[in-house]
Amino acid sequence: MPSSSPAAAAAAKEDARLRTALEARALKFHMTVGSNKYSCVLIDRAAHEKAKAERESSAKSVSTGSESS
Repeated sequence: MPSSSPAAAAAAKEDARLRTALEARALKFHMTVGSNKYSCVLIDRAAHEKAKAERESSAKSVSTGSESS
């Protein structure tokens, strides 16, 4: 009979918190390696695709508003 350890429960809780944070907004951070600087943005793919579809839908509704010949 396997029992969950407190460490496994804590890891699952952290995983859920990270997932919720990424769904709500992008996680941005910067790194410096030697003399090079990098800027990174982590986003949830499903949330990104949803926002992208909303932008495309909004752009289509605006662009089809009036046409002249």
